[in-house]
Amino acid sequence: MPVQDAPEVTPPRGDATGRGVVLTAAGPNMRGVLHDCSLPTFRRFAERWGYAVRAVELELDGVATDEAAQRAKWAKVSLLRRALREFPLVLWLDADVLVMRTDEDVADHLHPDHFQALALEHVPDEHRVNPNTGVWLLRSCRQAFDFLDAVEAAGQQPGPWADQGAVLAVLGWCRGDDAYHWARPGPGSPFLAGTSWLPPGWNQPHVDDRTTENCYNSSPESYANRPTVRRPQALHFMGMTAQARAHHMASHASAALATPADVTDPGST
Repeated sequence: MPVQDAPEVTPPRGDATGRGVVLTAAGPNMRGVLHDCSLPTFRRFAERWGYAVRAVELELDGVATDEAAQRAKWAKVSLLRRALREFPLVLWLDADVLVMRTDEDVADHLHPDHFQALALEHVPDEHRVNPNTGVWLLRSCRQAFDFLDAVEAAGQQPGPWADQGAVLAVLGWCRGDDAYHWARPGPGSPFLAGTSWLPPGWNQPHVDDRTTENCYNSSPESYANRPTVRRPQALHFMGMTAQARAHHMASHASAALATPADVTDPGST
């Protein structure tokens, strides 16, 4: 899918590459939400920890899980590879993610010997546990490039997930059925041993105000009993229509930006 880089909206501090880069992308359906809601929270996190921010404009991003939406998700793989050639760390954030807190650098959770870090998504109603690529930290090293090569070689998997389905396949995860129900750890691959696991608050689903009209992939009921933390670092509005995301993300972004950047979670002290 053709892409056009937008200017980096937050320059790195320190040396030429800083800590790394926060990378994201959106097409016409999500571009307004990205720029109005998500990017201000990304910039604030990046400023606190010395990351650059790069937003990429996609020509198309589709609706729900249609073909254009799947191609937009698949563009993530090439965008990550390109950024890893320039920066020591790349933090991918989907356009429907808000960074709610800045008191912690996500890179603190990347083991020194590992090449990537992901959070696990727990969906009891669908009996599944799986890595979610909406928040994805990668270190620029040979293993990261080998992993992305393997993901690209695996190709888009059948079902509703594009890049995420291929990531599961390359990690040696058991995908469960065609809709990923019963997804669970499988035999694993050598790449799994190089993967760190982010705390659940670094990729927490937005579980409230779900309806049949504004949800896809999973039912509204499946969000009701997903594990959550009280004050997540990153809130993910996954599986919602663009209109619903715009509505719900606006108020949460305002709340996040109203919190002083140096406030530490009281529950962590």
